[in-house]
Amino acid sequence: MVDELQRADSITEPWYIQAIDILPEIFDDELRQLQDDDPSIGPIKDIIVQDEAPTIDTLRSLPLEARKIWSLRPTIVIQNNLLVRKDKDRTQLVVPTSLRERLFSHVHRGRLAAHLGSQRTLAQLKLLYYWPGMGKDVENWYKQCQDCATSKGPLNRPHDKLTKVITGAPLDIVAIDILSGLPVTKEGHKYLLVATDCFTKRTEAYPLKDAEASTCMEALYNNFFARMGLARQLH
Repeated sequence: MVDELQRADSITEPWYIQAIDILPEIFDDELRQLQDDDPSIGPIKDIIVQDEAPTIDTLRSLPLEARKIWSLRPTIVIQNNLLVRKDKDRTQLVVPTSLRERLFSHVHRGRLAAHLGSQRTLAQLKLLYYWPGMGKDVENWYKQCQDCATSKGPLNRPHDKLTKVITGAPLDIVAIDILSGLPVTKEGHKYLLVATDCFTKRTEAYPLKDAEASTCMEALYNNFFARMGLARQLH
């Protein structure tokens, strides 16, 4: 991670930073070729390079997606032989079809991702990238994510009314809970034990390989209580 940050600091071209931010294995030459081979992006690049206004018949012969891209002129331009979109103060790379789902996977369920909802994932992608029908594609891929579907639980799950927790000092009440449904780590951890001091709102989480009572208490004693003292009440 440190190496990637140092490598990004040494690069000054804005579009190239966008390209390596999520897909470090894709380089500029390959990205140009993917755009040229794309049935929608390639013809638009050719029209812009020719610097001649296309006829109505030429536009009608293009795929619908290519016509949508052309309708965004003059915000659609070529920069360093790559088709990009100038959106206010941002430069968005026009992504070829072959890379779109890979970009979604890196943003939504990559090593540094957090399985955000469709709208938040879309907002992150829009910071750097653009393609027609982006919102619909992200929504469809999000619905196909098995990890998100597993963690959601049943719809319309009943909830009890929230009540105010009355505490007067630190460690009066420490609330604990177990978070499950997470991907299994290489070390075999499946759960997170979450402990919160209700007075200070200090929260800590500890990975667990199982959810047995003895395992939970050992994690609490070795981590939370050993450093902060015993709680007067566990909730």
